[in-house]
Amino acid sequence: MDYESWHVERFSAELTAKLVAALAGVRDAAALALAVTECAAAAEAVCGARPMACAAGCPHCCVLNVAILLPEAMIMAEWLRERLSPSELAAVQKSLAVHRSWARWMDDEERIIKSMACPLLDAAGSCSLHPVRPLACRGVTSLDSNSCRQAFSPIITDEVRLVPVDLLRKAAYDAAFTALAEALRFNGLDDRSIELGSGVLAFLERPERREQFLNGEKLPDLLWQ
Repeated sequence: MDYESWHVERFSAELTAKLVAALAGVRDAAALALAVTECAAAAEAVCGARPMACAAGCPHCCVLNVAILLPEAMIMAEWLRERLSPSELAAVQKSLAVHRSWARWMDDEERIIKSMACPLLDAAGSCSLHPVRPLACRGVTSLDSNSCRQAFSPIITDEVRLVPVDLLRKAAYDAAFTALAEALRFNGLDDRSIELGSGVLAFLERPERREQFLNGEKLPDLLWQ
């Protein structure tokens, strides 16, 4: 399949309808996790086995701002809570809090210049929750790792640095993200997106926010300020 022949409106409408039905009357984390998995699977079905340079352990673009939906934040927080020791979890929360204070209002260019990497990278520079990484991260796919390395170098230059990307994969994941947001809204759940680090920290700091979200309550506006 190629970008020109793919019907994004049809894909989005069909996936939205499927997710709306799956989440109808449902208020549990497992159903939401399955919905997020369905979104990723639907986008991957569009892309097939198209080649890409991105892989686990490649951190070049992990300085970009990433918007996630609240179910994604909840899933990632649970992933960390289940796998990290109390001391490790405390260290992650501290790193996320520092990130929230210093990087949440930076644009992509500022973050690149200051090498303000995602706080969820591990000591080796790999994504610490790669299996449950956000839809937005899955949709950013480079076709050349050397171009990525050069484009995301913090060295200031007037030279134009471009990265060849898979537009079909990006469009598919963007559409999946939108479909999930629409399904949340239709079923009375908070459909706002939030910066990745701030969203994960919100559920780590206050585990009770999981039940608030599942009950259809709006999370505090302070999280977006």
